[in-house]
Amino acid sequence: MPVRRTVIAAAVAAVVLVGAAVAAVSLTRSAEPPGCDDIRAYQERYGEIETLGDGDQAIAVLGDSYAAGDELADRGDRWTDALAALDGDLTVRVDAVPFTGYVNRGGCGPHSFADRIDRAVAAADGTLVIQGGLNDVFAGREALRRATERVLDAAAGVPRVIVVGPMDVPGREGEAAVDAVLAAEARERGLAYVSALEWDLPVGADRIHLTADGHRAYAERILAALRG
Repeated sequence: MPVRRTVIAAAVAAVVLVGAAVAAVSLTRSAEPPGCDDIRAYQERYGEIETLGDGDQAIAVLGDSYAAGDELADRGDRWTDALAALDGDLTVRVDAVPFTGYVNRGGCGPHSFADRIDRAVAAADGTLVIQGGLNDVFAGREALRRATERVLDAAAGVPRVIVVGPMDVPGREGEAAVDAVLAAEARERGLAYVSALEWDLPVGADRIHLTADGHRAYAERILAALRG
């Protein structure tokens, strides 16, 4: 486990150097930033879907850098790991790619939520958590609406879908607009929507990504939604 976390921490650190610029240009796909080869090697070693915990209740998570644990010294402190630790009955199957969203395909390939939703649905055992939207603040409203529609419609076969919107963080602008689109599309389909706009959780020096304490608090809120 320490080797796994060290490898991904180095890869994420390299990719984070290009930060918001990657998130913006990735909407139309551009040259790859540093770190992509390391991330692909990690996925080849551990799979595109990573399994955390060994409980009887399996859930799938489709997410972005929050679910991946960007900016953490120990990736094992991310909220998806914390979720499995908080509830021993859970097995959490994670499909997390940094800098991605409903529209945003990421800096390391075509990895938008629309690109990955089918494999996340296949990994779901009755419950799917779709977490993201922070990397879609650069997308137009209509493009975001159409992409969200595609993702949520593709998840229609999952008995329980929980959509978690973006936090309002100091390093980004436009989260409220994204939240409004995601909330409307989720509720139109009768899906649970969790707005994270008011979650006042600690973020790191980049003013975007959660600290280890922030991840644990985030996991507690996701667990409350699962139990709700």
